Amino acid sequence: MFAAFLRLSRLKFLVGGFLGFGLGAAIASFEGAALTPGRYALGQALVTAFHLMTHYTNDYFDRASDARATRTAFSGGSGALVDGSLPAAVGLVAGLVCLAAGLAVTLAFAARGEWTMTVLGLAIAVFAWSYSSPPLRLLATGAGEATTALVVAVLVPLAGYATFMDRIDVLAAASTLPLAAAMIAMMICVEFPDVEADAATGKRNLVVRLGRARSVRIVYGAILAIGLGTAVAIALGAPVRFAIVGLAIVVGGGTLWRTLASGRYASPADRALVAFRGVTLYISTVLAAILAYASMALA
Repeated sequence: MFAAFLRLSRLKFLVGGFLGFGLGAAIASFEGAALTPGRYALGQALVTAFHLMTHYTNDYFDRASDARATRTAFSGGSGALVDGSLPAAVGLVAGLVCLAAGLAVTLAFAARGEWTMTVLGLAIAVFAWSYSSPPLRLLATGAGEATTALVVAVLVPLAGYATFMDRIDVLAAASTLPLAAAMIAMMICVEFPDVEADAATGKRNLVVRLGRARSVRIVYGAILAIGLGTAVAIALGAPVRFAIVGLAIVVGGGTLWRTLASGRYASPADRALVAFRGVTLYISTVLAAILAYASMALA
């Protein structure tokens, strides 16, 4: 049962939250903040609690679609609630426990009078809960992709920044633009394997609504938007080294673009490859952004 619960937790996906928070902290360090372990742990605890909540509630409320899906390393849920490994209620209870934990950390920031983190924590809680869960269940409306980009690529890095600065500035906000574009691309890609299962269960995400062929255009636009967002961030004060994010476009974006342009996504294996390359694009974008700021802070 413990192994099944670990599978339900999908711990590998927490990397996105750790990297996003790390980027915000790196920007704060670049601006002169001291990154103390205690504060870092507190801010990261807020992000990770809500991140885990999303994993658990997603598996619980998405059981019908997951039961039909062809599971890949990056799509189709954990499978732990649909293959009998765990009772379905475990997912809901675990999600509620993580929600309570995240709100407790948010209240700890409020008790200190740190209202920027308080507002960010509440915003992450609301949007992360609404992604999978009723009454909004945004992932089934065509708004889930934008919601994920907002939470993971924008609010989480801003939380990493505000943990140490207790504010949000233009530089921190602008530096999330390439991440948001990369997250949109990633979300479209990870939805590729499950279109038929999602459509059959009323999960009307963007790829279901548009079809795979038209959704590819969104990915192309998002890859180009990574470059535009990078340029805007530099124009608004990001170090010139931030241009290293362009490497993610050339390497990760180029590989993904060629895969989609070839039209090779008819088989389950090809669709799984699209999902993998979408995830790779996002991770490489975040890592490049962190490297740019961390190298400047340590210089």
